[in-house]
Amino acid sequence: MSKTVKIIAIVGVSLLLHFYFYGSEHTQKVDYALYDSFTTLNNHMSEYEDTFYTVVIDIDEKSLKALGQWPWPRVINAQLINKISKMEPSAIGINILFPEEDRTSLLYMEKFYKNFFNLDLKFNNIPNPMKDNDKLFSEIILRSNVTLATYFRDNSGKSPCNIERYRENYLGDIKTKYSADTLICNYETLQNGVENFGFINAWRDSDGTFRRIPLYMNYKGNVFPSFALATLLSLNKEMYTESKDETLLVHFSDKKPKVISALDLLSNKVSLSEIQGKVVIVGSSIIGLDSHYSIYTGEEIPDNIIHAVVLDNLLSHTFLVQPERYKKINIILSFLLSIAMVILLFNRRYIHMTGILFMIFIVGFLWTWNIYLSGVYVSIAYLFLPLFYFLVFILFYHLWVISNERTQQEKLLIRQSKLASMGEMITLIAHQWRQPLSVVNGIVLNIDIDHRKKILDENRLNDHLNKIEETTAYLSKTINDFTDFFSKNKGKESFYFTDIIEQSLQLTGVANQKNIEILYRKKVTEELMGHRSELMQSILIILNNAIYVTLNNELTQNQAYIVIDATLEDEVLTISIEDNGGGIENKHLKHLFDPYFTTKDKANGTGLGLYILKLIVEDSMNGKVYASNGEDGAIFTMKIPIKE
Repeated sequence: MSKTVKIIAIVGVSLLLHFYFYGSEHTQKVDYALYDSFTTLNNHMSEYEDTFYTVVIDIDEKSLKALGQWPWPRVINAQLINKISKMEPSAIGINILFPEEDRTSLLYMEKFYKNFFNLDLKFNNIPNPMKDNDKLFSEIILRSNVTLATYFRDNSGKSPCNIERYRENYLGDIKTKYSADTLICNYETLQNGVENFGFINAWRDSDGTFRRIPLYMNYKGNVFPSFALATLLSLNKEMYTESKDETLLVHFSDKKPKVISALDLLSNKVSLSEIQGKVVIVGSSIIGLDSHYSIYTGEEIPDNIIHAVVLDNLLSHTFLVQPERYKKINIILSFLLSIAMVILLFNRRYIHMTGILFMIFIVGFLWTWNIYLSGVYVSIAYLFLPLFYFLVFILFYHLWVISNERTQQEKLLIRQSKLASMGEMITLIAHQWRQPLSVVNGIVLNIDIDHRKKILDENRLNDHLNKIEETTAYLSKTINDFTDFFSKNKGKESFYFTDIIEQSLQLTGVANQKNIEILYRKKVTEELMGHRSELMQSILIILNNAIYVTLNNELTQNQAYIVIDATLEDEVLTISIEDNGGGIENKHLKHLFDPYFTTKDKANGTGLGLYILKLIVEDSMNGKVYASNGEDGAIFTMKIPIKE
């Protein structure tokens, strides 16, 4: 594959990977986790005041126990709102839906008994305004400028009320991606005429955690505000937020708005200062009456607290937004950086690459943190995550390429080593053939002399021919040893280790060195199964080094010797070759098997022999090789898995 094709393929993979991560739920969840981390860090580093713009009136367990189960008669609700209104709050929002008529109303009871029992039930001593709880409640709502809750549903069906006309005047120019098909609102007596209302819809992110709430919803061509925003707009209808078409990321601090029991307020146990000037949210924390949501800390909080916090965020400008454009910007940046990293990686600029990556993560974190403090979360996971995964992919690919290059280089080194060994073998064979050829030549000369002297009888001729046959057999054996060593057969084969040693000694010519003694002490006589050629080459490398150091080391005062020991235990062949050439300096031991490292002079060493030995033993034969120092010289030990 050409370099151009490789580059195009890598760019294509990077592009597909970034398209996948842009729409991946996994990226969203990682982004949620990063946002939660920034929020946690910000809460630990920031100090928040105990005062809030909002307060929650909670229809809690205590209130229900004292005033009866829900729903209460709306006369109680009217009294609750009336008491709140007299304490001069800046705004009131009721985070409860009242979709049906109040069945505890006296007017409803009169109609009920008339329809089902044909009884004219009259409450003559009760003033007419007190007979209709819904009307009484509606009048209190209108007088107190209360904001009511509505609920949107994304399914077909008729809406129980018609409120399209209320919001088009001042929210019609806002665009939103959220829309609904069905609207659920309050009983018509309560809803009609009330302009302050907003949807209480809230939902969790894909990981089950609540973080954001939409500020606007499109319904039948008109845009309606959320409950919190509608409550805020009841103060000032011209008020807008900085985020007209985004969801609001709710900022939950360690502190929450004050919660007051509805019973305490009805019992006049609440001071004026706790309500005056505050935005009051009336709701319930009872499970079953109100939804509960899990936030980033794992804490479960009721819906009315969420809307109170949203209101406080809007009033204090502590909310955050997450513009969609940053996701696109980050994914494009990630793609461009990925290509830059590929260029550096394949040019082996590892230090530059590491430095740039470090700077990317540091600058990315600091940039995100700085923008976060100004109220914007920039979806940094869309930069970091695809870049990280692509780098993992490309690093594995690069390591695979390097591994292939190394394998090819090792094969080349082994081939070069064998070629070098071939030159040495040819020299040794030529040396070993000179004497036998001289013998053959002498025998032929003797035959000629005996023939001329007419003393060449049959017995004498047979003696001469037998000597020639023995000599040529020796020459043939030398060729066979040479052929075995350079065999291309890399599969396992059966052999005797003693034959390997004998051939190795013949090939090195050490058997003919009168000043080197060979001591073959421990022998393995069993038939073995393994890599015969590789084993022979490994032994030859060690023997050649041993021969060199014993013949060239001036410290060797006595007879030079090489000791060969071999043992077979638990299908592991252990070969030890020791010489008395003076040993290896300790500082060289750890570098002994490095490529191009040698203690010989340039004329006699390339530094590849022991490196190739390590490759053959560990890669080809799955064994181990190491060197140590004995009493008089070096000891090379090989442990090779093998079968009998």
